[in-house]
Amino acid sequence: MTEYACAKDCLTAEERKKVLSRFHSLLFWVGENVPDTEDLDGLKVPLKDVVFRFITEQQPDEDTVRSAHELARTLESKARSLENDLRLEPMERETAYQVMHEALGLLRAVDELRDIKLVDRNVKARELMTKVSDEKRWLSFLKKIR
Repeated sequence: MTEYACAKDCLTAEERKKVLSRFHSLLFWVGENVPDTEDLDGLKVPLKDVVFRFITEQQPDEDTVRSAHELARTLESKARSLENDLRLEPMERETAYQVMHEALGLLRAVDELRDIKLVDRNVKARELMTKVSDEKRWLSFLKKIR
């Protein structure tokens, strides 16, 4: 747990309630960005770049999907820890909003990473062949009506 100080401009109970309600809203991630870097287990990770590489992978293999989901679990755990700090720790208003945005950015990354699925290459090939077949039939039909 991180130590937070509250010398002045402390977060009020009402403000704390509003901040915490963001975590549980349906569209919590709107306007939030994945943090550029994040400290994970003492290692500074270029999180935005890592998430981008994961989500732009055209045909992720099993290891890629597993790694993305593992990272998602780690980030979610950290975000929940930050949420818990917001719930329990006295902190200044500005610090609370910084912590909230960091946690929501982590949850946005979690959301992105959990969408990564293993795609069956045979399914993709069949979809492509179906499209080709449909195109051929359509061209054949157009030739007949000319």
